[in-house]
Amino acid sequence: MKLNKKQREFLLQNIAQGLESGEINKLAAKFKPAFKVTRQQVDFYRKTRDVSIEEIKGKDESSALKTGLALKENRVKLLQELATILSKDIFENNKVWLDQAKGLGAGPFWEKYEYQEFNASEITQLRGVLDDIAAEVGDRIKKSEVTGKDGAPLAFDLDAWKKDRESRLKAVKKMEE
Repeated sequence: MKLNKKQREFLLQNIAQGLESGEINKLAAKFKPAFKVTRQQVDFYRKTRDVSIEEIKGKDESSALKTGLALKENRVKLLQELATILSKDIFENNKVWLDQAKGLGAGPFWEKYEYQEFNASEITQLRGVLDDIAAEVGDRIKKSEVTGKDGAPLAFDLDAWKKDRESRLKAVKKMEE
């Protein structure tokens, strides 16, 4: 299909972004006037304009790893802002306990009961955000070490384990009976 100037510019713009022919066709269907390209056309324009998809993807991936929420500082800053919002809502707005009301009964026997309920959901969220911050800055390293008595290396006797195997198997068979 022969493309007009606007369609060709649109096509080149999408090729430069690293889009494949199927993705370009989805966008081109919304273009006025709509058009469709083949894989061969896309390959032709890539070759004649010296556009390398791998190079484009490499640049995008590299920049994605070095910007925005990929940076630890940005994640921690965002988590701190969220923690500030939650803590202000809970403590400054006095929402540790929430006023609640229920109506019981019907008609002339209806009564309203007011009570306070612990704000567990918001406090749980705040604790989760604080835990996320601690994990991001490395304060809570979850590490498990398995050692023997008094920190000594684990002692495992394979021969003794093999000898005891028969008695364990017999015990299992008795339980199954």
